[in-house]
Amino acid sequence: MYILGNVVVFLCVNVVGALMHSLMETAQRRAFLDTRNCIAARLDMEDENEKLERLLLSVLPQHVAMEMKNDIISPVEGQFHKIYIQKHEQVR
Repeated sequence: MYILGNVVVFLCVNVVGALMHSLMETAQRRAFLDTRNCIAARLDMEDENEKLERLLLSVLPQHVAMEMKNDIISPVEGQFHKIYIQKHEQVR
């Protein structure tokens, strides 16, 4: 009788342990995939930012592009549009 009780307890503990292992494995796999997807999205975004910066520099002079980039990064309140035009005197 005691042996049968021990066998039942042993089987129940093993079933619960296998179930917990399975649930933990699934949670760890999901966390890993989420982290991998986040890193991949970050790398893709960095690549796109580099492409956009190269495109901007191909259209505008570097000093104007950098001024625009700095204004976008740290906007001034109340400033809706800024015109990036400079007037030069006595230019030939």
